[in-house]
Amino acid sequence: MPDDTSSKKRKDPLTHYAPAFRQSADELVWDIEEVVNSPLVSGLMSIANGLFAVLNKHRQVVALNDEFLKLMGIDDPKLAIGLRPGEYVACVHSCDTAGGCGTSKYCSTCGAAISIMTAIDTLQPQERTCAITVDRDHKQADIYFNVRSCPIFVNEKVYILLFMQDITLQQSKECLDRAFFHDINNILCGLLGKSELLSLEFTSQSNRVTELHRIVIRIAQEISIQDSLTKAINTAYKPLYTDECLNDFLHEIEQIFNDHPLTASKRLEIIYCSDAITITSDFSLLTRVVVNMITNALEAISQEDKVTLWTTPHQNAISFNVWNSGTIPQEVAQRIFQRNFSTKGNIGRGMGTYSMKLFGEQILGGSVEFITSASDGTTFTYTLPMSPLE
Repeated sequence: MPDDTSSKKRKDPLTHYAPAFRQSADELVWDIEEVVNSPLVSGLMSIANGLFAVLNKHRQVVALNDEFLKLMGIDDPKLAIGLRPGEYVACVHSCDTAGGCGTSKYCSTCGAAISIMTAIDTLQPQERTCAITVDRDHKQADIYFNVRSCPIFVNEKVYILLFMQDITLQQSKECLDRAFFHDINNILCGLLGKSELLSLEFTSQSNRVTELHRIVIRIAQEISIQDSLTKAINTAYKPLYTDECLNDFLHEIEQIFNDHPLTASKRLEIIYCSDAITITSDFSLLTRVVVNMITNALEAISQEDKVTLWTTPHQNAISFNVWNSGTIPQEVAQRIFQRNFSTKGNIGRGMGTYSMKLFGEQILGGSVEFITSASDGTTFTYTLPMSPLE
């Protein structure tokens, strides 16, 4: 085996980030044989999903799986051996300098280069995201990768297991979501201002205009909540707690379903509380829970039938009960709160009951339950603690 110290005596070409030096062909053969003969690497190579490659300490490919080959549409792995990851995937900056991938001025901010170099320096697994502009048939395209670099030792030499996951579609969706929330908020700001002016000007039709203004405010609140939840996938959304009279809240619910298409031929009966009770909650989220309970109930009943909403006070909690005369089949009831499960057969449906759990339990700290039978119909109950979670 060649003495690796001889390579250190050679001059390293100019680099803006990672060392440019590469092993000779003979030295590379030794690395390939060591990796190929390693039972651990062979096992990983056969079971690894996604893009998987093994790099030597000079960041050169010494082994890679079929997914990596398919990415470039080549059949012969020998064409990739000795290249660096950016050169293999045709990063547009991999040819900026004579040193190749990792040595250009752009490479110091490249998530893949940082992940690999940090793993080599610290001998600890490193994970980064990486935006790469690649050249495909003389056309440039942006690809977004999640990159994980894991050091391993084979015959006392360090190698890097490189795992790359293409998350371009996921990233594109997140960008579109951010753009949507930004643009829709700009529109809503104007709509809120106009509706507020209308409520001040048209006093003769104040009830209708006020209802319209309330609906616009609710839309703005819904979009604000969704924006916050989208940004807080990996963190805890912090509810905005306020105090409100229970009957005032029930009146708001009644106003939402006035002139609603679902109540055109069906009836919503709301039983108000006989006592003056004040509850503390994030009322935008609480509204979503109760509205989803009512909406699902209205969709489950026949024409001219009715849905009933009433509350049950407890010592330290309040229960919101929604009843309808329908029955939930057992096979549906077992999965009623599962995200994306729906009896309507459409992708993306089934979010109503799931959101009850998400908003009502995980965020507001309450509990959602239901009972169903052919004789008594179906009742969904959401029990909200009187004291909000810290």
